[in-house]
Amino acid sequence: MHHRIWFFKPIIQIDGTWLYGKYKGTLLMAVAQDGNNNIFPIAFALVEEETATAWSFFLKNLRAKVAPQPDICLILDMHASIGSAYNNPANGWHDPPSTRVYDIRHITQNFMRKIKDKFLTNHLVNAGYALNQPGFQYYRREIELSNPDAGRWIYSIDRARWTRSYDDWARWGHMPTNLVESMNDVFKGIRNLPVMALVSATYFRMAILFATRGKRWNSVLQTQQVYNDVCMNYVQQESAKGNTHRVTEFDRHGHTFSVKEIIDHNQRLPRQQYRISIPDRWCDCGQFQAYHIPYSHAIVSCSHSHFDALSLVSPIYKVLTLLNVYDNYFSVVAMETYWPVYDGETVNAPE
Repeated sequence: MHHRIWFFKPIIQIDGTWLYGKYKGTLLMAVAQDGNNNIFPIAFALVEEETATAWSFFLKNLRAKVAPQPDICLILDMHASIGSAYNNPANGWHDPPSTRVYDIRHITQNFMRKIKDKFLTNHLVNAGYALNQPGFQYYRREIELSNPDAGRWIYSIDRARWTRSYDDWARWGHMPTNLVESMNDVFKGIRNLPVMALVSATYFRMAILFATRGKRWNSVLQTQQVYNDVCMNYVQQESAKGNTHRVTEFDRHGHTFSVKEIIDHNQRLPRQQYRISIPDRWCDCGQFQAYHIPYSHAIVSCSHSHFDALSLVSPIYKVLTLLNVYDNYFSVVAMETYWPVYDGETVNAPE
């Protein structure tokens, strides 16, 4: 590709999947998500197995060639080889700064192996998914009261690595590596191919994907639409929900508000009262911060003070940003007779 892909949501999910057939090894894959919630791969590597050396090679090149920008959040499992590769300063993930967080599935699997309690595992999942710190503390206390050993186990893991409420909003709401799992399903049909056929099929699929999505978002941009479809639908739904809230303004500048929910929106949460700070892009519920887009509490507060709520939406959700993602393109591979003579290392296939 001719340009680095700098415009996706600043989260990258990475996983390894075993390949079979004529090539027995592991496909390492990094996947990102654009502002319209479309998933696309950004890097692949074929390796013999998931070793520290393989992960170091993959993460170093991912940083140098695809994702050099600051404040990238990597969602990874707790594999020691991955941690070693990420923490190696030579691989570049600490300058500029980035964040490494864990996949919630691996946290729950480790918890079940240690504690062996499905009921408390559900509480653990709820604690991880909680969007604000009081929500996390509630489930943590429930676990601790039921089983002190389980409570101590939770304290042994850095909360910023596995919860949405303590991650400084780096995850954009994502918890498991479901983005990678979606791409694994796409590649099921080709994982048994020989290496050359596997690489070729992957390259052509990516070329078609980027060309198709690029044409689509260019067409949308010509209609003067500023924000993508997912964003606009979300704002419309949340605006309608905001009509059921009671708003109290707390300063003459229209910056801080108290919002009271007066009907139940079937979100399995009690109706509560929330503090909103427009300049800080803050809502006590946590959704505004987690998804980087105004939730109903913020939207109704903006409406009360005649402030444009769309100005608080992250640029990631703009149509122009989406076009910039897919404006990257793949070169057509020339006939083999046009290739330059290769004068490098040769790897012989095993007999």
